[in-house]
Amino acid sequence: MKPAFVLALTVCAVISPSVVHALDCAKAALKAEKLICSSPEAREADAAMSAAYFALLRRTTDPDFREGLVRSQRRWIEARSGGVPRIDGEQDEEPDDRKVLLKITKDRLDFLKGNEPIRRMELQRKVASKDSGGPLAGYEGPCGFMPPRYGHWEYACWISTHRQHKDRICSVGEEWASGHTTERRLVSVVTNGEARPVASCYTGYEGHSCPDPDVGAAAHWDTNPQISPGDLAPPRLGSLWKYDPDGPAGYDEPWMQDCLFAPNYPRADLKRPDPSPVGKTP
Repeated sequence: MKPAFVLALTVCAVISPSVVHALDCAKAALKAEKLICSSPEAREADAAMSAAYFALLRRTTDPDFREGLVRSQRRWIEARSGGVPRIDGEQDEEPDDRKVLLKITKDRLDFLKGNEPIRRMELQRKVASKDSGGPLAGYEGPCGFMPPRYGHWEYACWISTHRQHKDRICSVGEEWASGHTTERRLVSVVTNGEARPVASCYTGYEGHSCPDPDVGAAAHWDTNPQISPGDLAPPRLGSLWKYDPDGPAGYDEPWMQDCLFAPNYPRADLKRPDPSPVGKTP
């Protein structure tokens, strides 16, 4: 399960691609917006960040990349508009919300004034060019700010990658809880236009990838997956972004290649007909 402060900042993956406007202090209504407008330094940083965003948008002629940038910026604005996340009793917190909002705005400025957002989407496109593709390929997932003790309000995203080759979909996603990041994997097949899960793999919070024979029973492919809330779920039509500049720069690990292109996957030596409950979350 993701922590409550991350869930509170989760936004729907289907976001209107209309252009994100710069902050207008004359119309500021939310607490975070008012705090930014009350600080000359934060207001200046917000203006610079917005200028960098629009400059990058003007340079981007590819319509798919433009849509990814707009959705990404809207998601970030909505996260910042939710206010500064805090953990009660944390000693290392900066008590002034204006300083935190200044910090996260400058971080976003640094991200947008370079070419990193476009570079990531170009790599995502390059990796996906090996596949047949399809309507169930793409990216989805939430983003939020990580407060002390887990970070210094860095903007973190838990983006799942779904790659499709013919009627097979191979998915990978990360989840974060209690200071640990762990990976889930899923294989689905397209049936009547929908993705049906046929195998899943998850090691729990042991710091291992999956499948991993060194981990033992927890690291097999479960060929009778029961998808519960919080698990990596198969992609749904209309829920995916084609490219996500805040997501991974393409996912092309060896297991993913096998998953997409092997005649059958998972292989018999990587799965168990009677999966162990080890690694399952309640």
